[in-house]
Amino acid sequence: MLNYFPTALALGEAFCNRKDELNRIHYNLKGNTPILLISPRRYGKTSLALKSCETIKWPYVHVDLYKALSSNDIEQYILQGIGQLLGKLESTPSKLLKIASDYFASMQIKVVLEKAGIKLEFDSRNTSATETILQSLEKLHAIAIKQNKKIILFLDEFQVVGEVTHDHAIEAVIREVAQKSTHIAYMFSGSNRHLMEQMFYDRKRPFYKLCDQIKVDRIAAKEYEKYINLAAQTTWNSELDPDTLNAIFSATELHPYYVNKLCSFLWQSKKIPSKQDVWQAWQQIRLENKSIIEGELELLSLNQRKLLIFLATHETKELFGKKASQDINLTPSSTKRALETLIEKDYVYVDKDNCYRILDPLIKSVLTA
Repeated sequence: MLNYFPTALALGEAFCNRKDELNRIHYNLKGNTPILLISPRRYGKTSLALKSCETIKWPYVHVDLYKALSSNDIEQYILQGIGQLLGKLESTPSKLLKIASDYFASMQIKVVLEKAGIKLEFDSRNTSATETILQSLEKLHAIAIKQNKKIILFLDEFQVVGEVTHDHAIEAVIREVAQKSTHIAYMFSGSNRHLMEQMFYDRKRPFYKLCDQIKVDRIAAKEYEKYINLAAQTTWNSELDPDTLNAIFSATELHPYYVNKLCSFLWQSKKIPSKQDVWQAWQQIRLENKSIIEGELELLSLNQRKLLIFLATHETKELFGKKASQDINLTPSSTKRALETLIEKDYVYVDKDNCYRILDPLIKSVLTA
């Protein structure tokens, strides 16, 4: 049975819309333009990247750097990804081993056959992680050219590279290979938007102006309406009434993670949900997560909490005037400092109308309950 509303990755038929973003990604992939997917957490960047790989039907690998704690870890994760890609380029074990051995023998790397492709292991530690990454990606590119195949390297949680290294050397070598590549398409994404923006927007960093930057936003209500009603027809042989749909959109504010979380809760019922069912489910989700959110908010400063509490009931363009200062009980300069941190940490964002709003609808719901 299809899970229409996964709260992890939305793959296959569980993927909703993003047609414009997919078209733009495919255009960039075919044009050898590196891609940066950027958005707040839980907006579906990884699902979008994997969907684009599935639909273009090129060999690809998803390298998740989240658990990397050092430059050597980054090197190892990238080598593992290269091994998986080689397995997709050549399915015959004997040929795969020969290709890998021929290309990587000079790097003092041992080649081991595995189910998912090959595993590249170090025979020695005479080469730096930076140099190994550079040589390995250059050799992978040479193999792709020889095979006359386009392949995709998707580096996820890429902000880790900036966090665990003391210089920008690994960033520099990846930029070097990415900008020269004709057969490897590079995609980058990360869950810490502030650190990703530092890496890609700072003119002093290697990735400045390398990528086409695609900002992943919330999915429009009309697109969700189509998808949700398709799921309702399949489950209950009926569409949701407009009031029920509006309640879903109002509670979640179209935040992708929470649309899926709320609908996943509703779809456990044997009967089609009503407007009242939606609000009862949202209240249940809020109660189950209240202590977690309160514990998270306790880590913020008093001024940051004051500002969040104010924004929970006021979506406004004016935060620094006399009235707002009185309502928040902060000076304009204190409000500015608190706001900068809340935006950096993805608690607050500026919408298309230039209003300041709380990004997470569940945090807002806890603060207004």
